[in-house]
Amino acid sequence: MRPLALLLAACLSALTLGPGHAAGREPGSARSRLDPRLALATAPGADPVPVWVEFVDKGEQGPADLMAKLAKAEAALTPEARHRREKAHVQPLVDYLDLPLEPAYVSALEAAGYAVYGQSRWFNRVAVRAAGEPLLHLAGLSFVRNIAPVEMAAPRLREPVVEPAVDRRAGEAILGPAPFASAATQAMYGQSFTQLSRLNIPAVHDSGYIGFGVNVCLLDNGFNWYRKHEALKTIPVGGARTRDFIRGVFSVQDTVEQPANFEHGTWTLSQLAGRATGRYLGSAYSCNAILGRTEDDGSETPIEMVYWAMGAEWADSLGADVISSSLGYNIFDPPGPNITYPMLDGHTTTITRAAEIAAAKGILVVVSAGNDGQHSFAGYKIGAPADANGDSVLTIGALDSLGVRAPFSSKGPTYDGRIKPDLSAQGVANLLAGVDGSPNTYERHNGTSFSAPLVAGLAACLIQARPSWPPVLIIQALKKTASRAGAPDTLVGWGLPDGLAALRYVPDTLHAPDLHGPLSLRLSGPNPLHAGATPLSVRISLGAEAAATDYRVRVFDAGGRLVRDLGSGTLGPGSARVIVWRGDDASGRALMPALYFLAMDGAGRQESARLVVLR
Repeated sequence: MRPLALLLAACLSALTLGPGHAAGREPGSARSRLDPRLALATAPGADPVPVWVEFVDKGEQGPADLMAKLAKAEAALTPEARHRREKAHVQPLVDYLDLPLEPAYVSALEAAGYAVYGQSRWFNRVAVRAAGEPLLHLAGLSFVRNIAPVEMAAPRLREPVVEPAVDRRAGEAILGPAPFASAATQAMYGQSFTQLSRLNIPAVHDSGYIGFGVNVCLLDNGFNWYRKHEALKTIPVGGARTRDFIRGVFSVQDTVEQPANFEHGTWTLSQLAGRATGRYLGSAYSCNAILGRTEDDGSETPIEMVYWAMGAEWADSLGADVISSSLGYNIFDPPGPNITYPMLDGHTTTITRAAEIAAAKGILVVVSAGNDGQHSFAGYKIGAPADANGDSVLTIGALDSLGVRAPFSSKGPTYDGRIKPDLSAQGVANLLAGVDGSPNTYERHNGTSFSAPLVAGLAACLIQARPSWPPVLIIQALKKTASRAGAPDTLVGWGLPDGLAALRYVPDTLHAPDLHGPLSLRLSGPNPLHAGATPLSVRISLGAEAAATDYRVRVFDAGGRLVRDLGSGTLGPGSARVIVWRGDDASGRALMPALYFLAMDGAGRQESARLVVLR
């Protein structure tokens, strides 16, 4: 890191001297830092486009300074965030992703006239709009590593309110627990009893688990009337637990100018946390809500996924236990390109990677599968971040009130062959809080937008019931006790959850569960790794009862770029391989100090580990 005055001087020098001359850069180096997709944006007269500006570091001045920054980041963790990470066995407790952006870099951009409208500490980058010479000048700054386009996507379509006719071709009925309960119990839930009883949630509530003390963050498009409607006004929402990332304010309501753009979040909030005893209850009606507006239904701009990632980082900082988000992306604004099927591999799009990082921080992430099951233009497939690995992120499909898959529910598999959705719940004719400003009206709507918060609420109840369980065990309990646990497919996943069965689920080994399957990746050696010093040992092993499988181990940087292929091969049952790595690239050059991910592919899944490389 250099002093702010020098950074400002370097930035202004770039604007004066032109691309490739800033802070000692060689001529032509600016273009090498521009993503090829931005070639047209550099032409004279081109319209400004949204771009990610990735920084070279976070201002650390060597290993000692980096360790000091990591210690400071750990000390800054809230008690809730620390407890969540410890429970999820996050190691190390904080890493390079948790460090804040170097403020001098951001200040230098703003001083040079670049308006920063989004930023991410996880990806070490900010979002700005630029074109032509300013875009080239931006790439020439010494503290800029890479510039890439921000994905452009359209919000998901919601299905019409009218319940569609049962389509037996969409799949056989997936019967959940019969909705039998005492008259008193049914009276407590009002008309919401049926949609909850399909998942056996009233039995979980009756056991005393209602999401109490669990922090659930909803990332959606706005939450109008959440302080007025009878089912919403008593939900615990602290003053610092609301944020509109689009307008840059703390209020997540707009009941005057843009009410239609603030409705969807109200519906999902009621489905998860609504609480009006005798009339309406959500699936976790005593949880603590965190409300983030990251979606703007009034436009199809590229920045919603930027805001989603910012919202996930914000949720992490507040100690959220669960993120419930009924948003997803696959179709880009013209001229595109769209998110293609090969990109739905669980690791490519920004929003999917943000969901993965949130899960790696110990947050249980639940997202909707999408409503493109009948849309050829979307390939009938799930979008992002629904493609994230099901061991980390639960993707929820939709069933109708009879337990039959809703035809509009998006399908799997992911491009790399994993089953999606993970689970399914009622997403047809769901009863939701009204958004007309009346304190006691209710509406019915369709969509995986409403099946997802049902499951997210159930997960919150299980977190309350099993406070020592990491998210991966909650996911395991939900899947292994669901209606299709023995035969999951790419239409409904593991099927309809049974809340009571999940509550009673006992892992094979509670204190040391087999969370990663028979093929495992283990690291031994220094972390942080000092390039060229004591090497790291990467051990890949296969269980004695597993079938032989191929494997591949690679190293990626925090931006998802491949930096080293460590090798591949085949493992037989009970065998293992050890790969030694010294923190270098394929040419033997020491890698830049940064955060990296070691990823192992094999046996139909991917496992990764985080590693900091220093010099």
